[in-house]
Amino acid sequence: MTRTPSGLPDDQAPPDLLEALRGLIVQARQQVLRQVDVVQVQTCWQIGRHIVEFEQGGQARAAYGKRLLPQLGQALVQEFGKGFDERNLRHMRAFFQCFPIWNAVRSELSWTHYRVLTRVESDEARQWYMREAAVQNWSSRALERQIGTLYYERLLLSQDKAAVTAEASVNLEALAHSPRAFVRDPVVLEFLGLPNAGRLLESSLEQALMDKLQGFLLELGKGFAFVARQQVPLGVAQRGRTAPRA
Repeated sequence: MTRTPSGLPDDQAPPDLLEALRGLIVQARQQVLRQVDVVQVQTCWQIGRHIVEFEQGGQARAAYGKRLLPQLGQALVQEFGKGFDERNLRHMRAFFQCFPIWNAVRSELSWTHYRVLTRVESDEARQWYMREAAVQNWSSRALERQIGTLYYERLLLSQDKAAVTAEASVNLEALAHSPRAFVRDPVVLEFLGLPNAGRLLESSLEQALMDKLQGFLLELGKGFAFVARQQVPLGVAQRGRTAPRA
């Protein structure tokens, strides 16, 4: 076996260089996936805004009534896939109604997070859960669990908030958590229009998603120009952790 001047076999990559390149590739992929997540949330909010503003546009438009979303969904699905069907359009409308001020939306959260948050009836509770999910880096599953176990309400009523918080933290540890877990989210797959999403969940999903994103991101320049003109920020400043008042 021959060796290179560095002392390594000529068929072996330098481990330090290989590790550095791996780190760069992983970081780049995470940034790409995160950017798509941000764009998805922006798009869903804008779609919800357009629907609500159209519905509020007077008696003539209100006459569409129950026909509006089914008609929109049917047309959009034919062109962009089932991620824009009637059911998802209703979620987008509810998203805008719950968060009508874009600057109040936490960009750290995914579209799946916001779909979960729209189920919370109390505006105060919804805002608290949004802040905590962003600051504590909760996955959408973790957020759903906290809401389902009435975490916010129990904190308000408890005389021992530290014990409630500690218990919730222990329970969340049982949930699989990964900063890239949203890649496997069917909601993201629908939004991107990936074909055969069911099969992709079981095999070579990441490569198929990256192939799709390569073309998708090339289109973002025009979209971001529009966002900039509308003065919609891509990021929202981090806020400190806020606990509910007793």
